[in-house]
Amino acid sequence: MNDRWTLVLPEGLDDFAWAEAEVRGVLLHVELDHAGRRYPAIVYDPYRIVQDADLVTESAPFYEANVVLVPEVTRDAVARAADRLARGGEPDWLPPRAPEPESSWTLDVANGAEVVDWARVGERGALSASLRYGERRFPITFHDLRRLAEAVGWDDLDHLESRRGDPRPVEFAGKNFIVLAELTRDAAEQAVAELGRRGEFAWLLD
Repeated sequence: MNDRWTLVLPEGLDDFAWAEAEVRGVLLHVELDHAGRRYPAIVYDPYRIVQDADLVTESAPFYEANVVLVPEVTRDAVARAADRLARGGEPDWLPPRAPEPESSWTLDVANGAEVVDWARVGERGALSASLRYGERRFPITFHDLRRLAEAVGWDDLDHLESRRGDPRPVEFAGKNFIVLAELTRDAAEQAVAELGRRGEFAWLLD
């Protein structure tokens, strides 16, 4: 059995579908496969991911389970990304699935620290924490919109919005992450509660 990560693309991707994906900057209905088990994923270019996050965070948290970032959504670029995943084992954080007693999703920000300086978190625009479901924990990353733009290669939001220049080549690890308009404790906790109620994290347990 193949124990390497593979990127599974939707069936029926012809030249027209690839051209459409390149224009849109996103490829939907992608999965990550490991030893026959599949996890949800999405392919984005550096412009569309921030554009989508900007639109969604006007009224709700933006959440993606696994993002594969490519310079442009073309057949060749996605093939290179798939090869990189196969060689690098990047999604190895994904947990074994196991039955779990009914519980609710909460945010655990301590990660071994007694106090989290939320003012500093807000300045950085990023936070690594854990999702808690019963006794299990799963890594989660938060970004604000500015930090997301920088993480996917833009110098700042102004450069992105005006399309001045091109994003820097980066290998963005979009693994189980949430984007918020403003990264505060209340916003982060409310996002986890809302996404949990909507079933967005269920794939971690199924």
